Amino acid sequence: MAVRWTFVVVGALAAAACAGPDGPPKEASDAAQAFARAWSAGKASTAVDSRTSKVAKATLAEVTTELVIRRTTVRTRGELTCLDGDQADQLNDGRRVCRQGIAVSHDLAGLGTWRYASTAEVREDSEGRWKVWWAPATFHPQLTDATKLDRTRELPERAPILDQQGEPLTQELPVVRVGVEPGKVRPEVTYSRLASVLGIDPGKLRSRAEAAPPTQFVDVITLREGAYGEIRSAVEGIPGVVTHKDTMSLAPTSTFARAVLGVVGPATAESLKDAGPLAMESDEIGTSGLQKAYQSQLAGTPGGSIDVVDRKSGTKVREVFRLAARPGKPLKTTLDTSLQEAAENAIESQEKPTALVAVRASTGEILATANGPGVTSYNRAFVGKYPPGSTFKVVSVAALLEGGLQVDDRVSCPAETNIGGKRFKNAYNTSLPDGPLLTAFARSCNTALVQRAETLEGSALAAMADRFGIGETWKLGLPAYSGSVPEPQDLVDRAASMIGQGRVLLSPLGMAMVAATVDSGQPRTPVLLPDVAPGQKAGEVLPADLGDDLRTLMRAVVETGSAKALDLPGAQPVFAKTGTAEYGSEDPPRTHAWMIGFRGDIAFAVVIEDGGGGGRDAGPVALRFLQESRFVQ
Repeated sequence: MAVRWTFVVVGALAAAACAGPDGPPKEASDAAQAFARAWSAGKASTAVDSRTSKVAKATLAEVTTELVIRRTTVRTRGELTCLDGDQADQLNDGRRVCRQGIAVSHDLAGLGTWRYASTAEVREDSEGRWKVWWAPATFHPQLTDATKLDRTRELPERAPILDQQGEPLTQELPVVRVGVEPGKVRPEVTYSRLASVLGIDPGKLRSRAEAAPPTQFVDVITLREGAYGEIRSAVEGIPGVVTHKDTMSLAPTSTFARAVLGVVGPATAESLKDAGPLAMESDEIGTSGLQKAYQSQLAGTPGGSIDVVDRKSGTKVREVFRLAARPGKPLKTTLDTSLQEAAENAIESQEKPTALVAVRASTGEILATANGPGVTSYNRAFVGKYPPGSTFKVVSVAALLEGGLQVDDRVSCPAETNIGGKRFKNAYNTSLPDGPLLTAFARSCNTALVQRAETLEGSALAAMADRFGIGETWKLGLPAYSGSVPEPQDLVDRAASMIGQGRVLLSPLGMAMVAATVDSGQPRTPVLLPDVAPGQKAGEVLPADLGDDLRTLMRAVVETGSAKALDLPGAQPVFAKTGTAEYGSEDPPRTHAWMIGFRGDIAFAVVIEDGGGGGRDAGPVALRFLQESRFVQ
């Protein structure tokens, strides 16, 4: 049988198929395939000639660390070709040498995929066995004994979160990173003094510092430049404390819409789970709110390069990989900066957990949302689940009006009443003489409504709640709770639901949307990110006469009832409903304080956990908000 020869140019050398009736030896091809599989499995040094395994292991350890390689995939490409006798004799003492093209793909942490072509040289040993002969060029064709690979990584500037006008709510602002250098701390002094100044856990900090190298910067806290200035003198003299100046994507103040906008901080194991495939432990990433939920969009895509450099001089020889960084994309919200400031100011002096949320009634756009007291990332305005108390009477009275009751119909308001064997009473044990529903609603009479529970069909209240959009699935871009009004189990359950107790639960945002529905007449889903999740109608328009009646009732609350303090001068009147919601098992029960309402096209809700009475305690918060936002409509 005739012998076939194939010639392929490899570098400056001519390569030929090894002699034999069937072309290159199968053993050489098998060795190349085995090497590709072993490298892909992270065991390349086990599939090379034993005389080069030590070099292979060292090279791979070095480049894996330097390039931060997470995973490598290698496959053979093209035909195996063999060198002629003279070339093989020079390289392998006359024994056969073949070359196999390989396609290499590295998953680089924080950068993505680096792909290139290389060559695996397969040599026959004295016993006729074939193995890959490892050299630096096996890893990459530009790598030699005298060179190494260096990686750089560049992060683009984080994109801002915008208000409804397209103005930035977050931007890069100066911060100071406070940390410790473990080798310079005095354990008996450093940790306790830092704890007293910064309020950190000294035990946890000590554990992290003792686990770190002596010269490593161990992060303690990152402070705005102004905040650091206030404690600078107390920190600088503590042994082992180190500070670095930096910038970070921040809102105007530490409390400004914090639970919605979120914060950016050093990556943690938890925050990295949702930060995208290119985030690294060394990055600053979103840890809460929109900064976390839209981390990839805001952060953009890292860029970087890999260079071949001289080992001795560090001089760059050649760039072998380049990836351009792509900036993040801004995220537009519906927040109104002026209204947000008004909301922040309204709750700033609160001592108990408080939330205030304001929406544009005609569109459902969320204009402001503040949570306090102090700095908190818990978004109780969106996700808090509370009995709404008497603020829910807006919905229950709507059901009664649809059932035939009139605003001027006379109702009784005793201090207490018994429904189905359960005693219901008014706040402060007050009573009113028999009079119109308008007066009972304005003065927030519980007994007048629970006595009407038996006049409603079993599903009437839940059906009216559905018409107000309660229980709708919201798509805000952040977790939010729209409320729940279950079908009543019995008459007592129905009576409790009439006054927002029992199993009725809503969030402050949910109650703000109830007020917005009365204002505009059209139930809607709330909107926070107009370009991502636009709002929509959440049902049919309320009948005109029903809307008129509800607005009349809510205006009476302000003119003559429990929210009289909100009767502000001006062309646009305020409409409101107070609420005092019982919770817990204490006797007397503890209460949350509520206030909902609207003025012009702005609807709002306030809740104070364990806050006492709606008019007495939530009222002043709503009043300050309305006073500071009087020019914003």
